[in-house]
Amino acid sequence: MITIKDIAKEANVSIGTVDRVIHNRSGVSKKTKEHINRIIKAHNFQVNKTARTLALNKKYNIAVLIPDYASESDFWFQPKKGIDKAAEEIEIYRTTISCFYFNQFDADSFKNTFNTLLTDSVDAVLLAPVFFKETQQCIVKLEQMHIPYVFINIEFRGVNNISYIGQHSIDSGALAAKLMSLLISKNEDVLLIKVRKDSIHHSAIEERVSGFKSYFKKEQNSIKIDETILTDIKDQNSINRIISKCLVTNTQIKGFFVPSSYVSLIATYLETAGLQHLKLIGYDLNQENIDFVKNETIDFLIDQNAFSQGYEGAKILFNFIANNIVPEKTHYSPIKLLTKENIEYL
Repeated sequence: MITIKDIAKEANVSIGTVDRVIHNRSGVSKKTKEHINRIIKAHNFQVNKTARTLALNKKYNIAVLIPDYASESDFWFQPKKGIDKAAEEIEIYRTTISCFYFNQFDADSFKNTFNTLLTDSVDAVLLAPVFFKETQQCIVKLEQMHIPYVFINIEFRGVNNISYIGQHSIDSGALAAKLMSLLISKNEDVLLIKVRKDSIHHSAIEERVSGFKSYFKKEQNSIKIDETILTDIKDQNSINRIISKCLVTNTQIKGFFVPSSYVSLIATYLETAGLQHLKLIGYDLNQENIDFVKNETIDFLIDQNAFSQGYEGAKILFNFIANNIVPEKTHYSPIKLLTKENIEYL
């Protein structure tokens, strides 16, 4: 069934322009209006009555609570792009999306930003539950106010969220382990690298780690897993010293697993130290990581469909509050595996 979005694409105009033609509003040239109407007639397009009623009589506001980002290389840049795309599509139904950002390494920032979010008139909330305890406290407030909510990226179980959109993190970690077992010998070791001291509160990271370790345990593999934490992700020299020390301490380390998008920090070290022969697996599609995959410093990159998480999360909430469409409780994203051989074909 054709949608307003499809008509806009075929007519090479904005969604808002199509909406103005459908509802006979001013601001569109006669030529463009006739062009759009021909497309509408050709496809026998019918205006959704629910959507028309919403557009005329009701306004909704969806609030989004996600970590801030400094550049396009940061993971959360892509979910925000997806959210922006969804916002563009639903604005014709008088539905707005307001974004609020917190420091993903600061629990107080998460809590304070959430409280700020509630000062607006909010009909639904899309959030990344980075901090376990603080998320529990936020959920209590949302449920007291009867505000529906959806989680993205991090699965938070045992609560009344409308849905979750993201990977199955344990299976994702297990896949990374299986790949690593193919890259290194059974008498060689792996260094598992985290970027936050409190990752126990970040369930997606911990579940990836759990899946990674469980695979080797299940396979009774003799590969040993060492662990380290990068205390300052903005200081590459400090990172280099930490990794160098780990390699000196355990000369059997031949592989690195980074259960986050910060895998580029380790790739930078390997190139600087001339150690590209060591194996490296990490997460997330950004330009830095793509470049390191292309030159094979990163052997495998696991993509989380970050854009889709933001886009689908926002659209699911809109359809729930506006059209009473109840989604599935979980929408697991595909676990995409990227290598030098296929990364050009995204």
